[in-house]
Amino acid sequence: MIFLISFLSFGQDYITDANDIIQNALRKVPENKPELALESFQYNTYTKGVFKTQDKESLELIPSESDYLFEEVALHRFDQNQKHQKEILGAHLPGFETPYYLLFKENFHSNSVYEKEYEVFDKRFHGPLSQNGSKHYIFELKETVTQSQRPYYIIHFSPANNKAAYQLSGILHIDSKSFAVQKAQIIHQENLAATITHDFTFIDEKEFWFPVKTTAEIYLLNAIENFNLFGNRIPPARMNYEEGKRISFNLESHITAIEFEVDENWDKKQIDISAKIESNETDTSFWNRFRESELSSEESAIANNAEATVRNNNIEKRIERLKDFGLGYYELGFFDFDLKLLVKYNGYEGFRTGVGGITNEKLSEHFRVGGYLVRGFKDKEFKYQISTDFNLHKKTETVLGFTYTDDVAELGTHSYLTDRRTFSLFEPRLLNIIQFYKHKTWRSNLEHQLSPKVNAEIQLSRSQIEQTLGYQFLNEGTLFSEYTLSEVKASVVWSPFGRFMETPAGVNEYAMGYPRFTSQITQSFKDVLDGNFNYTKIDLRADYIYSHINRSSTEVIVEGNLGFGDIPLTHMYHAYPNSPIKETIMERFSVAGIKSFETMYFGEFFSDKLATVHVKHQLKPFLIAPWLKPELVLITRHAIGTASNLENHQNITFNTLEKVYSESGVELNQLIFGFGLSFAYRYGAYQLPQFEDNVSFKFTFYMKL
Repeated sequence: MIFLISFLSFGQDYITDANDIIQNALRKVPENKPELALESFQYNTYTKGVFKTQDKESLELIPSESDYLFEEVALHRFDQNQKHQKEILGAHLPGFETPYYLLFKENFHSNSVYEKEYEVFDKRFHGPLSQNGSKHYIFELKETVTQSQRPYYIIHFSPANNKAAYQLSGILHIDSKSFAVQKAQIIHQENLAATITHDFTFIDEKEFWFPVKTTAEIYLLNAIENFNLFGNRIPPARMNYEEGKRISFNLESHITAIEFEVDENWDKKQIDISAKIESNETDTSFWNRFRESELSSEESAIANNAEATVRNNNIEKRIERLKDFGLGYYELGFFDFDLKLLVKYNGYEGFRTGVGGITNEKLSEHFRVGGYLVRGFKDKEFKYQISTDFNLHKKTETVLGFTYTDDVAELGTHSYLTDRRTFSLFEPRLLNIIQFYKHKTWRSNLEHQLSPKVNAEIQLSRSQIEQTLGYQFLNEGTLFSEYTLSEVKASVVWSPFGRFMETPAGVNEYAMGYPRFTSQITQSFKDVLDGNFNYTKIDLRADYIYSHINRSSTEVIVEGNLGFGDIPLTHMYHAYPNSPIKETIMERFSVAGIKSFETMYFGEFFSDKLATVHVKHQLKPFLIAPWLKPELVLITRHAIGTASNLENHQNITFNTLEKVYSESGVELNQLIFGFGLSFAYRYGAYQLPQFEDNVSFKFTFYMKL
């Protein structure tokens, strides 16, 4: 047999330079990468993951506080039009009554060695078979194996320098004829020790190397960085580095039932992961169909112990509570208390405190009832809201809601109906706001998911407006300090690059994709439901975040607001100013906002037509110690706008933005307990005569839960 193989390969000219082999492999990627070379294919995967640690007392892992084992079976489909979809066929998650759906989105490492970037946990590196990788790795030809049915080269690669983007090493088996990968071993040795092996098989009918198995052995080493497991962060303080007490993670995935024609009837919605299973699969016969071998006695013991640990420690409930807390809710029975209502402070109300929330699915899956009651200690007035929502169609997240609100709102503030709810322990700008108006608003909202990538909402409202300042709006010869607005709003958010998962609860975007686009149109009607003014507002926003491979990131937000008609100041636009009107820099020392102009004074500018751009560039965190990882952020912001018929806005003074307003600065975040420092400087057309009036010096707060 060896003689025959040698005879068949006789006469083939083997390449002796490793870089030439890699360049040939790069050139052949379009012919060897399944997603580029094949029109369609599908296969099953069986995945098993085992976490182990011998230090049960000092480590808390989600979902388990001890060793843990999970299994998953999925059907993968791919075609050139619909791309890749993963359908979960079964899951074994010991201790959980319902599947832990977030686990299905986890990629502990890249599934392909042909990608431009290779990931290990949440760390990204240049792939060895990428143009950047070919420049920054050193390749060595260790052996040419000719006594094989498919002769191959054994190539070792290692980083040419110690930059984070290149810190992979490993071994590639490159087919000498097709320059496809027959086998790859990827190794990483910084903060964690990872060895990931990709095995391929040769498909005779296609003359193609297709992946069939991946195994990974990962150990957490001494580190000052966090690691993400199950969507949650494991801080370094939770790791024990003593020999025999370190955390290990073993993952194996087997590919079977490979087919090169996909069923034309498969669900081709814009879903990346279809996880519609409602319970964990416990049938042994199901798992025996997919396992290469039965669970070992040790693995069975791990699964049984994890079952008891998850149930006894109520882990499933704790995960739900963490998820709710991230949105600002705390569940107590059938009611979710709204943590955003507990304590706030602003210049008009002073301290504002109260209670409220909304019912959850434990009361009903078909409707929710909510509201709040709060009181300001400075204005000594109560505010409240009553609301109810009806779930008309769960699959498309169609919700009809009715709300009555008696509260205050900031002059010139603007938001989109489709913006997601966010929660922060601090709401930075709120501390400094002094210009408010009162409103009593009836509104009805209809939310609907047009497609996984497009969400829409429409709102009908009637608001009675009352001033807290002396402001009056002159319209058609009449001065209004109190007026009624009858509005229709329609908002759409489009996330063309997001990644979506479908579960029994509906479709959600589990990985934000950028750019994403939001639009909204508002029409106010005169003489409809006693409305006083006609006006139209059109708003467009584009958000873009790019995470660089060196762990820095760039964020750009571009927004345009166009209003025309009879718009009172309360419903015009400001550029989110965040500088108190005080004399000295230190008197203005407060909390920097997330998307605000730090050197622009409150009430300084208003516009009915406005365009803004915000650019942030965060450098790679400085890894000084487990408790000290500051982040340096470079910031620049610009705004331009105009306001029509200034004479109609009486008993108040403000400027307009016909020239470009500019400020730039830096933030040094995460110095201690989430706090940092911010510095910004105002320059250009609206620079003020006194130097210190152009300077903003504040602290920042970014708490990562």
